Formats: sequence, C-alpha cells, structure tokens
Amino acid sequence: MLARLVPEDIQPPATARSTTQSNPETTVDSLLHPWAVTIRRLLDRSGRVELGKILIDDEENIEQALLAGVQLEAVFYSGEERLSNRITERLAPGVTSHEIAKRTCKKLFENDKVSRVFAIALTPAAISLQALASVPQDLVVLEDLSISGNVGAILRTSLALGAGGVVLLNVASADLYDRRLIRSSRGYVFALPVVSATTEELLAFARAERTRLLVMTPHADHELDRVATLSERLMLVFGSEKDGCSFDLLNAADLRARIPIDSRVESLNVSTAAAILLFARSKFNRPLGRG
Repeated sequence: MLARLVPEDIQPPATARSTTQSNPETTVDSLLHPWAVTIRRLLDRSGRVELGKILIDDEENIEQALLAGVQLEAVFYSGEERLSNRITERLAPGVTSHEIAKRTCKKLFENDKVSRVFAIALTPAAISLQALASVPQDLVVLEDLSISGNVGAILRTSLALGAGGVVLLNVASADLYDRRLIRSSRGYVFALPVVSATTEELLAFARAERTRLLVMTPHADHELDRVATLSERLMLVFGSEKDGCSFDLLNAADLRARIPIDSRVESLNVSTAAAILLFARSKFNRPLGRG
C-alpha cells in the first residue's frame, strides 16, 4: 500500500524568520547569473521537461515537498524575506540557499507571479496507474480539467477526506507539477499519489482491477444517498463543469449520480461537486474519522 501523509503529519509553517545573513558570493544579482538562467528556463514547460526540474513557490509548499521526500536542489529568497529555521533545518546536505536581488527577482518572473521564497527541485518520479492497485480508498478521476485552481482545490479536498489518489486524464505528466497547480493545492500535490493517464488506460485499469466507475452527471437518476454507503472502492469521476465527462466514460460508468440542487442554479463548480461527493464517501474512506 502506498504510504500517505495525513493531516496530523502536516504542521503549519513557522512564522519566525532566520536572522542568518546572506553570503554575498551566493547572491543572484543579474539575469546572466547561472541560477537566474536556470530559473527562467523552469518558468517554461519545455525547460522543465528538458531539465527534469520544477519550481516550488512559498515556504508552505516547500515544506510539503520536503515532508514528501521531494529532492531539493536549491532554495532562494528575495527582498525582506529570509528562510525560516523550519525550512533550513530540513534541507539535505548539499542543498544551497541564495539571496536574489529584489530587482533581479522582478525581472526574472516578469508577467508570472513573483515569488519571494521558492525552491528548485527535481521532478518527482512518475507514479503509474498500477501503483494504485493496492490502494483501498476511493480514487478521484479528473477528465480534461484545465484550470489549475480547480485541480488544486480537489487535490486538497481529496487528501482531507481520505481519497487514496488522484488520476488526471489526458494531462501530460510534465504538467502535474506546474507551479500554479502546486500553489493552488497548497503543496498537497506532493502528499497524495497523483497519476497522469489517458481515458483508455483508466478504463483498462478499472476493468483489470474490477473497480466500479461512479460518474457524476446532472442527468443521473440517482442521488448521492445511493452511493454514499457502498462498502467498496470506487473511482469517482468528474469532467469539466461546462462539458462534463466524455461519452467514453459515461458509457463505461457502472454508477451515475447527481447532486440535487435548486433549479435556479445551472451547475456547481467541479471542485465543489467533488467536495460534496468526497464528504458523502468519507465514512468509507476515513472510517471512525481516522487521520
């Protein structure tokens, strides 16, 4: 079974700042500095693929990465920020820290979100669908979701309510650790098995594992009460709010369910729908309220 971090393992980020002074020899003060060149490349998808590295913004997210065993290469801070003792004490030997001049930091990120504390890390090793075979909890399946905020929110809720993993369909593995998705998940993308697969691969996996697919659709005959108490692992499948799931998934669904809502409301945001279903299934995924 894959080990998963649980909420009790996750401590709030420290507020105290280290008073350690920066070493002038390690200060990044030009876009031509080797570290600056690397950072600029990692802001681009092709650079992340080529280098096999990612950017992780903010101490909270860096801490989650460290807790999950992600291998950091270097950490950076700018302006009035300093690395907290909580982060520096967790850094493995050989991980370096560097100050970035404030003006250089702004130029580095340009139109992207400027981060005053961030890290460069090796891209985590890909997880296969087969690695989820022994996970006893429900698996959350997201088909063609393109908004990082929705995916990140669902990742956080999945961890909080006991899901065993998340499968992103038709999303390149290189995009699993996009810095926007890392931020929106509050770093919990590192704390839960996250897999990239095609719809066809998922359907083959479901058949091989004899795991039933529950597809959420507003046109289903059954409400959540029917599926909330099923004592078996399910794949909880969601499509986009606008288009829903593909015909392939709808046709393959063993179960279909809907969330009853006021007729004046056309639909729910997918992250809200996922949270409602995961809460309904939480007695199966988190028996006796286990952490």
